[in-house]
Amino acid sequence: MLRPYRQDPWRTRLICGLGLVVFGILIICAKTNLNHWFGGCLVVGGLLLVVWVPRVRNQLGAAFITERKRFRLLEREARIVVIGGGTGLGTILRGLKKITNDLTAIVTVADDGGSSGRLRKEFGILPPGDIRNCLIAMADLEPLMEQLMQYRFNGGSGLAGHNFGNLFLTAMTGITGDFQKAIEASVNVLAVKGRIFAATLDNVSLRAELQDGAMVEGESTISRSKTPIKRIYLEPAAAKAVPESLEAIAAADLIIIGPGSLFTSVIPPLLVTEILAAVKAAAATKIYICNVMTQPGETDGFSASDHLRVLLEHTDPKLVDYMIINDQEVPPLAQAIYAEEGAEPVLPDQEKVLSLGVRPVSGPLLNINGLVRHDADRLANLLVKMMPMFFSRRRRWQRSWYRFLGILGGVVGKLGIVASGGRLRWRPVERGKALKFDFIAKNLNRVQEPACDVYTSAEEAPAVLRPYKIDYEKNLVIGVYLGERPSGGFGLTPLGVRLKRNGLEIAYREEKPLQAGAVQRLTYPAAFFVLDRRDLPVGKLPLYLKSEEAKKTILVQNISL
Repeated sequence: MLRPYRQDPWRTRLICGLGLVVFGILIICAKTNLNHWFGGCLVVGGLLLVVWVPRVRNQLGAAFITERKRFRLLEREARIVVIGGGTGLGTILRGLKKITNDLTAIVTVADDGGSSGRLRKEFGILPPGDIRNCLIAMADLEPLMEQLMQYRFNGGSGLAGHNFGNLFLTAMTGITGDFQKAIEASVNVLAVKGRIFAATLDNVSLRAELQDGAMVEGESTISRSKTPIKRIYLEPAAAKAVPESLEAIAAADLIIIGPGSLFTSVIPPLLVTEILAAVKAAAATKIYICNVMTQPGETDGFSASDHLRVLLEHTDPKLVDYMIINDQEVPPLAQAIYAEEGAEPVLPDQEKVLSLGVRPVSGPLLNINGLVRHDADRLANLLVKMMPMFFSRRRRWQRSWYRFLGILGGVVGKLGIVASGGRLRWRPVERGKALKFDFIAKNLNRVQEPACDVYTSAEEAPAVLRPYKIDYEKNLVIGVYLGERPSGGFGLTPLGVRLKRNGLEIAYREEKPLQAGAVQRLTYPAAFFVLDRRDLPVGKLPLYLKSEEAKKTILVQNISL
């Protein structure tokens, strides 16, 4: 199970404060050249830092026990929030429930068609269809129970067309007197792993402005429209979010948007002003999962960048950090079936996605079983592999604080030796300087064997780098080629670039397909590291490559700067 690092400021402040106190006392007691006033200032500063901790200030005795338990609880699964609706949301939830128990789904409630629409009109409740799909996806149900929840009545004047799960939620609403309480009760009854919240408990309707200026109301009507959609909005616009959902967003480590119908499932929850504001303010990493097929009437002819552009236009240009895109080819037979309905595979134009300020992450993510859908397990595995990227910032904080505490402990130990009459020795450890770099991953149609090239001008660089506008007078580009691979899914993940005494070291990890059986086509994965020349010394510089898989460093060539 994934156990991401979580920085604990309470514990850190306490340790730092006590460390300063001990350090100051040792300076005062030791026979050194350091001023005793300096030691006294350190003691006072350390005490103030300890007192500054709220838990210590308010309840000094009980704080240690409660905080220790809390710190242990924080060493568990990642907190993941998923926003969307429709079948796409259910797919991603089926995979995520296997990697974390702290899972929250925020579901759209703008559906007005089918069984949900009829129940909405007759009973005045929010549409239960998308909520039902989430309950089933997140619960550990027996196959027969799942069939029961998805059973649709075919006969009867009143029951025809209704879904049993929708009727179940309607009955729960009548018993509890509140739709959100009905969801919570259903979560307990069905043993759901996680929490489910409606995007809003207000009775809202989805409206769209088409490109020809016409106005359309209702999710079902919008999806059937043949005219391109210009924008969508909620009526009333001042719909309120469930407070618990806002708390879940604020505490999340990862926020996932989609997949699902772009205009009628993915965007509507984000049109709730409070939810959008909470997502923007959250410190979590935000990911948008793009659909694998276009949807007739909504996203005809849309590429991956078009999906992203529409999402950002309706929300915020900086809402998303990463975008997951499928790069697996859809079989011709499946394409022909979908073409009859007016659907086609979404073009993975990753360069345009990158130009919108979002990092694309691609992979073979299809599950083709009659319908072309995302594979839940593949999506979950891809997210797990990306987890170190999400929490790298927290890990950098961890390393910084641990480095500081290590140095503080070393200084205290050396001063102790001096105080006892020993000699003070200092032997620094050279670990190398970490350099900043930009990373570009590509799939080329050349370089049969593994290789490494250094590019110092635009004329030397391959054509795939021209769209990135690299200034070769200020930057140096190092290309790492993995060579020929038998299928898609191969790639290279950077682990760091360090300037050491013996030269420049590039560390990386070679990625492989998540599952055997990928589409058999030759690929030539490559990666380019863009470095700042000002960070590199003038003259000859040995270049080393370090593969995590091989666990050894190889001298590639000497760079002349």
